[in-house]
Amino acid sequence: MNQHNIVMTDELKSIYFKHQNTVLTDEADIHTSDFSSLAIEAIKTLVDNTPDLLPDMLGRRLNVVLCEQSHINTVLEANQEELQPLALDDDKQSEVALRVRNLLQDAVNREASDVHIELYKAETRILARVDGQLLPMEKTIPEYSYGLSLFGYLFNELAVDKGGDFYPTKENNGRVILTLNCNGVRRDTIWRAAYIPAKDKGGQVTLRWLNKSEVIPSLDELGWEAGHTQAMRAFCHSPAGICILTGQVGSGKTTAIAATLSELKGKGRSINTLEDPVEFDLGVIQTSIKTDDDSEDGFFSASKVLLRHDVDIESHGEIRDKKGAMSVCRKGETGQIMFTTMHTSSAMGIAHTLNEQMHVPKAVISAPNLMKLWVYQTLVRTLCPHCKLTHDALPSHYDKETLEKLNRWHSELEGEKVHIRYRHPKGCKHCTLGEKGRTALVEMIVLDNEDRQFIFNQDYLGWEKALINKGFKSVKEHALLKIKRGEIDILTTASRVNHLLVDTTANVYDTFFKGEE
Repeated sequence: MNQHNIVMTDELKSIYFKHQNTVLTDEADIHTSDFSSLAIEAIKTLVDNTPDLLPDMLGRRLNVVLCEQSHINTVLEANQEELQPLALDDDKQSEVALRVRNLLQDAVNREASDVHIELYKAETRILARVDGQLLPMEKTIPEYSYGLSLFGYLFNELAVDKGGDFYPTKENNGRVILTLNCNGVRRDTIWRAAYIPAKDKGGQVTLRWLNKSEVIPSLDELGWEAGHTQAMRAFCHSPAGICILTGQVGSGKTTAIAATLSELKGKGRSINTLEDPVEFDLGVIQTSIKTDDDSEDGFFSASKVLLRHDVDIESHGEIRDKKGAMSVCRKGETGQIMFTTMHTSSAMGIAHTLNEQMHVPKAVISAPNLMKLWVYQTLVRTLCPHCKLTHDALPSHYDKETLEKLNRWHSELEGEKVHIRYRHPKGCKHCTLGEKGRTALVEMIVLDNEDRQFIFNQDYLGWEKALINKGFKSVKEHALLKIKRGEIDILTTASRVNHLLVDTTANVYDTFFKGEE
């Protein structure tokens, strides 16, 4: 085996440098130092789907040959000319280091939660997520090398706990710790850095500011109603069971759990968390779990270890598959309070996702006293108190089509309307486009045996009717409550909550050929 007989394509390069233990020769041999490597199956699938990759195979099967890792390393080193980690001379590195520092300082000044650096064939775009809204931090930079140098510096020089050196075609994850000025005080900011490659040698780095909040909010400060916090506290004082918080990425699930656990610590019960990664310092035993596609799920393994540690309250990071879900269920059955998170679009959707997508038996999901509290949450930007608009002021700020929609919604809305306010499209010096900060919109299911029977029967339509009859309040109803208080804008909220601004199907179809006659 030498550098001349290794098959090299973009797809194969990605496999080679992701796993770094397996290569394909032009003699139809797969050389590997690990017979269990996922690269073997990936290469076989690629060869099967790409007939011209090895045109002389003539139906022969690929041979898998065990070899020393040193031989694999030699081959990869000899063939990675296009994939070498980005090297910068001292002057260039100093310049890029200053760019990165200024970029993250700007993000801190804007109170951003995330920074996106997007690299395209001939340009670099830099954006920040502020109060849930993705905004450009500067004009598009018409250079490929600008973004590439930022990526290389972030991963090769700054990042720790990373997946090796930076290659444009290889995914990477790590943490960046940088001392910056936060509201006049210098402190270490911690950023989770994630890279994914894209077409034309492009890619994206997303930096999430993990320790943005120095103070964990209390349950009463989340934006929940008093009844929501009362239900959560009642669950926390039960002897055992599971609470699942669900919502989109960045919907405040981790913050809600942190607020809950912070309230529970120091009250005579042992608390442990398993997180990917740890975001808040809760003052309890917290374990960062590193998971990837090539290893046993870290939550499952660490959860077994915690069985020996006399835990009363345990929190797991996001449930992603059956293994993680069953681990949480097992702990809930052993007499512990369990918290975890998922991604669904409603509280009811947890049942379907666990059963149909993660294949958790419905008998487990509906077991008596196991599942106790399901919470769906989304975050919506709040109106700026300095420039928000009354309904009468809208004609001076909105176009005809938007006004028609808002007037129709306002006329059909039931109940008190006097406090309703709207976003100022241009905003003022105190806000970003009329809004500042975010608040939570929530729906909760406090499960009882009637709910569990509907789940076991998979009668979701019947369950929804039963919940409504019991007084269940949906996230839409929580949104309308806050709209009527003048806290949030209807147009902004409609982009986060379904069915707030409803056009009938007939009305939508009527607009398709409007103006064509």
